[in-house]
Amino acid sequence: MQLSTAEETIQRLIFSLSELEQLGQTLISGHSNFSVSSKTYLRIALGTLQSTRGAILRYHPVDNHLSVAAAAPERRDGAEAPFIPVNPEDVAELLQHPSILISSPPTGLEGFFTRHEEVCSAIDARLWVPLKIHDELLGILSLGRFLGRSQLEEWEHELLTILAHQISIAIAYSRMMEGVQGEKFRLFMLAESAPLICQLLQPEDAAQQVVHQAVSLLDANAGGLLLRDAQHAEIEWKYTFPETLAAEFPSTIPLDVDGDADGACSTEKVLADVAKEGKTTQTDTSEDARLAAENIMAVPILGRDGDVLGVLVVGDKEERGGRITAFTDEDAILLDSFAKQAGVAIENAQLHQEALEARELQAEMDEARKIQENLIPETLPDIPGYEVAGLYEPRGAVGGDYFDCLELSTNRWGLTIADVSGKGMQAALLMATLRAGLLSEVAKTADGVNPDEDTAKQLCDMALTLNSLLYASGTEEKFATFFYTYLDPDTDTLTTLNAGHNPPLIVRKDASTQWIGEDIGGLPLGMFPNDMVPLIADYAAEQVQLNSGDIVIYYTDGVTETVNIADEDYEKRLEPDALEASKLPDPQASNIIKHIHDAVITFQGEADQFDDLTLLVLRKK
Repeated sequence: MQLSTAEETIQRLIFSLSELEQLGQTLISGHSNFSVSSKTYLRIALGTLQSTRGAILRYHPVDNHLSVAAAAPERRDGAEAPFIPVNPEDVAELLQHPSILISSPPTGLEGFFTRHEEVCSAIDARLWVPLKIHDELLGILSLGRFLGRSQLEEWEHELLTILAHQISIAIAYSRMMEGVQGEKFRLFMLAESAPLICQLLQPEDAAQQVVHQAVSLLDANAGGLLLRDAQHAEIEWKYTFPETLAAEFPSTIPLDVDGDADGACSTEKVLADVAKEGKTTQTDTSEDARLAAENIMAVPILGRDGDVLGVLVVGDKEERGGRITAFTDEDAILLDSFAKQAGVAIENAQLHQEALEARELQAEMDEARKIQENLIPETLPDIPGYEVAGLYEPRGAVGGDYFDCLELSTNRWGLTIADVSGKGMQAALLMATLRAGLLSEVAKTADGVNPDEDTAKQLCDMALTLNSLLYASGTEEKFATFFYTYLDPDTDTLTTLNAGHNPPLIVRKDASTQWIGEDIGGLPLGMFPNDMVPLIADYAAEQVQLNSGDIVIYYTDGVTETVNIADEDYEKRLEPDALEASKLPDPQASNIIKHIHDAVITFQGEADQFDDLTLLVLRKK
């Protein structure tokens, strides 16, 4: 009888070893994994050792817990197998023993088995065999009662050691292969994500896709993107998933944010430091109720020049079973690699947006230029007894200067020059508003003024009307300097009004000079409402008599404020150059303009043009 039992045992061992060999080859060949083969390993162990119940528990070092990989018999209630928390001290103690009898555990593990008595009872654990390689715990082989005996014989303990070693190797190899396969899959996803996010040219779409790809890559539950605003030295949330992730969090974070009052770094400081220092960081945010994540990892997003564009955040990495786990060093490397792709995508989207805005700006400038071209007269009318000429040379595509010579009825004329602040469409529209208002005012009477009223008073009233119009049409930064001249050729008198403009220069035939509106005038148009004008500088007009050979030179600050490479301005040169122009052999208005223009350009030399250059010359024959 004993011989028969020995033969059965030998046959059982031979069969078990054969199965172990085949299972090992299958696992190494890559045609299986431990999640599948764990049940077979458990069946072999139970069959070889004649145990009625048992389980294989896998150890998860990141989260420090044991989970049931296989159990016999299997649970039929459909309930999820429980996790068994294991602290580092328990792990160290488990590694000290080749096997542990749960009814009388070592002193160092008594508390552990007391805490988990219910779980051990559920799987009918009698004997635990730590599964390990060197000093690394991989799991536990748990065995229940043995058929026909209360404990294993010595040779069975040796066999149990062999079985435990085989299972340990299987777990280690499976863990390695799972890691390799997981990394291969994540690298594949990383490679696939690059063209997907880089083809998105709208900044909002790029931000959204970057966050979703990062969340998917890291098996995270949440993510967000903050972009850096260098001008305001802050980072701003551009997209979060889910939307509630940072709903209670500040939308912008200063880069110089301080830590908490107790000295601990706040979440804001962590994110700000990533943007400032360009280093990947992960932190526990479970105590920060404003952020809907227990832990986050944040990486800098770099541009092509190495500058930090923003911060990419992922939160709450989820492992199988739905448990939240910590991010690993491999996760940090992967997210950092993805952030480099995200930097290219975000920069591409920003450049595309800038190109669109530049195109829109160019279209706006073209429209503004067309408006302005319609405002500046190509030719000026012939005034009997006078010559008039004008020149306008904008600094850019669209300037802010304006001049005109308006033919009124009964041989009267209105000459005007103006300089609207700013450039672009707003300046062009404000200039158009000024011109329309001016035309409306001079059209109120047959010859531009009412002969029954004082001309000077009428011009002041006109200035107030134009001021009110521009104030209502513009903004705080938009206004216009304005100079208007009412010319009566019958009496050769000029009635002038200066609204904050550069005073025109009169060069008399006898070479004397006179500045008009230097001490008499008012505020630029549109700067203040009408009720404030009298409190600051009310509008006033003056009258000037012209004689044959006298020249009136109107100009904008683009002439007098022209600077040369020595940073000297042209203002003091205007009067002597005008005197030179008056002595030309043929001092026609057009020749005088050319002479002064050439003098300004020569003075400027290699320096950049300061502003629009505008001249208007009236000469009494």
